[in-house]
Amino acid sequence: MPITGATRLFPIIGHPVSGVFSPPAFNALFQKKNIDAVMVGLDIEPAALDGFWQVLRGSSNMLGCSITYPHKQAAFDAVDGMTDRAKRLGALNTIRREPDGRLTGDATDGLAMVSTIAGTGIEIRSKTAWITGAGGGAGKAIIDAFSEQGIGRLILEEIDPARCEAALRLVRDHWPKVEISDTLDDAQVLVNATTLGKSEKDPLPFPEAAIAKAELCCDVVTASGDTAFVQAAKAAGKTVVDGSGMGAGQLDVQLGFLGLDIGAD
Repeated sequence: MPITGATRLFPIIGHPVSGVFSPPAFNALFQKKNIDAVMVGLDIEPAALDGFWQVLRGSSNMLGCSITYPHKQAAFDAVDGMTDRAKRLGALNTIRREPDGRLTGDATDGLAMVSTIAGTGIEIRSKTAWITGAGGGAGKAIIDAFSEQGIGRLILEEIDPARCEAALRLVRDHWPKVEISDTLDDAQVLVNATTLGKSEKDPLPFPEAAIAKAELCCDVVTASGDTAFVQAAKAAGKTVVDGSGMGAGQLDVQLGFLGLDIGAD
């Protein structure tokens, strides 16, 4: 479908954005579904964000935007309204432009992970999940989505004390029925929400013994090949959700939030 003056824009903003994986996947889906829209990466320095928000509000060509590092907190402060989920998490990764120019935000990282896990056929309800990097943006989003799906028990690992407390507070304040474990016990679900795996020199985010006992291993890291964690999980015969799979899961949830019905294949 050719780009015309009527084409809708759904940029992904960050600084930098040269390594983002989203545009090819979104644009392939737009083409497949004959949706007159395009995603592009926009590298925007923090000092220029105010100008971008003005363009987003003022242009009816804009569907909204996807947000990556380091703009999620700034986006949270810029929108006119947001979902309850975004309020709980204190950050956004998706903005929808309303017809009158108002901006509404959501946080879909956790939904994307849950959607991708559902595609594996594994049920996480009542199970134990060990999440490392629990206090980061992706970690908290996954905690929230797992809790909404009925996870029974959470093992939360986070090296930053303040971020660890924020993750614990999220569960205690909003999901009091979910048990929190103080020890690194066996878990059926492992989630790496750290950056470990971006470098080949990085250690595994979980002990090999924990991987051997798990049923499902999930990694938020996007890489050109399998991370060491994903390689170890596959070698152990585990069901795996990698960073690219989670990214693919963003398609449905983000476009659904934008009001685009992509339907079934």
